[in-house]
Amino acid sequence: MNYDNQKLIDMLAAEYVLGTLKGSARKRFQRLMLSSNRVREATWMWEQHLNNLASSIKSVPPDNHVWEAISQRIDPQQVVSNNVIQPKTGIWQAWSLIATAACVVLALIIWQPQTPVGQNTQQIALFKDASEKPLWFIDINEQGLSIKASEQLTARTDKDYELWMILKGQDIPISLGLLPKDGVKSILKDARFNAQDIALLAISIEPIGGSPNGLPSEVLYTTELILL
Repeated sequence: MNYDNQKLIDMLAAEYVLGTLKGSARKRFQRLMLSSNRVREATWMWEQHLNNLASSIKSVPPDNHVWEAISQRIDPQQVVSNNVIQPKTGIWQAWSLIATAACVVLALIIWQPQTPVGQNTQQIALFKDASEKPLWFIDINEQGLSIKASEQLTARTDKDYELWMILKGQDIPISLGLLPKDGVKSILKDARFNAQDIALLAISIEPIGGSPNGLPSEVLYTTELILL
């Protein structure tokens, strides 16, 4: 596919922002964002265009029965009491619930106005492999990032995994630190970490100790920062 074709880039960027670019095509586009300033600029342009369009539409909260239907599709066995979802125990089931709910929020986002990210907004990210197996879960707070490695992660002992963020309109990825291979690790938040400015999060595989040149050696996974 000719990614030098601006018309093609614009078309893919529009589908990416709308959420209609799915599966491997979406992941290819995310990887392309890491290396192409033209792709990042096109994505930013469509985000601004569609956000302005969405801001002119009055927000309508979904009825309670909509959330009940969503919860039943997520897990028919879970108990819904007083309109509050009571998930089963187990961290991975909780992550699945959060990720699914976040997808619903992202799918609806163009129908409601954008609001500034406040202190009560929860920011999370979930990295999964090609088979949708969870690998790392990231919870962002005011002080830093709390990163938990999945028990399903098969980590390489001869390599390290490094977390990066791509800012909108910026060429060079910014390293956020090395990821845990098991358990939980907390890392300080980079001063430039702002949810509204982040286009993409990425994980690369690096020599022990991290990237030798300040750039990703080989990008393995990408994901978006999710606001709840």
